[in-house]
This record gives sequence, C-alpha cells and structure tokens, in this order.
Amino acid sequence: WSSDVCSSDLDYVVVDLAAANDGLVTRPQLLAEGVSPTSIARLTRTPRALSSLGAGVYLVPALEDMRFGPFKVALQRLSPERFLSQIAGDPLGERGGVLSHHAAAELHGAPDLPQEMHVTVPRRRRVGGMTPHTATLAPDDVVMVEGMPVTSVERTTYDLGRWSMDGEHRSRWVDLCIDEGWLTYERAAELLGPSAEDTLMYLPMAS
Repeated sequence: WSSDVCSSDLDYVVVDLAAANDGLVTRPQLLAEGVSPTSIARLTRTPRALSSLGAGVYLVPALEDMRFGPFKVALQRLSPERFLSQIAGDPLGERGGVLSHHAAAELHGAPDLPQEMHVTVPRRRRVGGMTPHTATLAPDDVVMVEGMPVTSVERTTYDLGRWSMDGEHRSRWVDLCIDEGWLTYERAAELLGPSAEDTLMYLPMAS
C-alpha cells in the first residue's frame, strides 16, 4: 500500500466510516479508504480511538451501540468488506447471513436464554466468535429487527426445536410466542418437531 491518509485526516476518516456503520469499521473498509496497515495498528494502540474486536473488526468506543452491539459485530464478521446496511439489504445472498437460534430469539424478546451467538449462512464457512449453521432460507424466514436480518418467529422455533438445549430454556421462548399470539400451542408443537414433548411439558396446556 503506497499511499496513506494524512495523519490530520485519519481520525475523521475512521469516525465518518464508523458513524455510518453503527460504530464499527473493518480492516477492508479502512484499507479501501486509504488507511494503511501501519496507521490501523497505530490507532489500535489508543483503544479510545479504535478498539480491536478480533477478525479484522474494530469499534470506535464513543459510537458503540450498547444494546445491540454484539449482534452487529456478528453480522459484520460475516462480510467485513461490506457495511451493515449492505448486509441487511442482501441477507440471503451468497455473502449474506442471518441472526438465528438463540440470537434471533433474544432479539424477538425471549427472556433468560443462554447467551449464544448463532448465524445461518447459505454455504458452509468458518466464522469466529459464533456458531454458524448452513441452510437455504426462504424470504419469509427472515425479518428485520432493529435494522438487522433475523430469522422469523416460526423459523426460530423450528431451528431451536432441532438444536441441543435444555427443554426448560426452550420453553421460555415458546411461552413468549404463545403469550404474544405469534404461535398457537399446536403450531408451536408442529414447528418444534422432535423436541416438542421435551419443551411443552413445561407449559400449561392451551385452553
């Protein structure tokens, strides 16, 4: 890399990128703007300026999303050359991905589930800091929550029904779905499939 953003403009470049991307920037994004590897390393030595989150993803602490930050970091790691808005605009594309399983349930409002970051991607791949699942999702399987692509209530229930976890924890999600009127007891049982009995035993029978 032969050129570099001049030092007086460096902070502005980084902050402008992060401000348009919910506080996050990535190595490919910085390089594309003319920020050299040396400058990136120098910035990360001042964590208040740029904090490394691993896998080439960085946070500008002053712009951190305190509520949804971990979910956005997971999405950013799936496609570090793109911005979050671009990832959200094409969640089912070859380079896309969707928050799923526990992550989706939490974003839909499920209480007290184990904090596990899961994503569903269209082709098998390794991604650090999360559990990837490979599946071909239909458009109806994906909804937007706080600007992030997330599996729908029905798809989340289907996925959790086939993931090894404690039935009582899974029942908290199903209880929420029934209470909110998103699913009937019978539909939940159908979607849960092999884990229906282990989950629904913790719930009162639907009246």
